[in-house]
Amino acid sequence: MDATTSSIFAEIYLQYIENTKIFEILLKRHITGYFLHVDILIIYKDKTNTYCVLNIFNNIMPTMKFTMKEENKAK
Repeated sequence: MDATTSSIFAEIYLQYIENTKIFEILLKRHITGYFLHVDILIIYKDKTNTYCVLNIFNNIMPTMKFTMKEENKAK
């Protein structure tokens, strides 16, 4: 991202992906919260298969790679 406009184009592209692909996935998978800043935070119900959602996100665009870090639940 050397060009001055690179970050602008990246943001436009990400907004396009969110509006055309990601919101549809969130509705179908009953995800209750989705937040994007630098990272993406997804809040889901216990019945949500997180690995399935991760696989769907990774199939949106083959050039983008999403990873997952699960919360450690205190006992």
